[in-house]
Amino acid sequence: MPEASPPWTGMGRDVDLALVLAQERPTGPTADEVRKRLRSHIGLLVDSAEEYAKGLADSRARDIAIATVEHAHGLLRDQDGDPAAMLRLLGKAVHHLMRYASQVQRRCTQ
Repeated sequence: MPEASPPWTGMGRDVDLALVLAQERPTGPTADEVRKRLRSHIGLLVDSAEEYAKGLADSRARDIAIATVEHAHGLLRDQDGDPAAMLRLLGKAVHHLMRYASQVQRRCTQ
């Protein structure tokens, strides 16, 4: 049975929300929940993103994409730090991983 595609719209909303919360209110239950969801999104996306990164022909682009994926792995391990910075970092990581993972999905549907 084929794997369900990631919930792109919800992920995108969480990215946007993380960036707003980082600016306006980076602590509290809502921000904590968004950080938790973003980590979950990273977990869903990271394998596909890594597949995309490793398949890039251009060595510079491949190196950048692989470093981005490795950074996302690091964010999963790092639970501490400035709450606003973590919201931004997690949000941006999900944004990039979504782009990479969508390329893999696009290839599979062609």
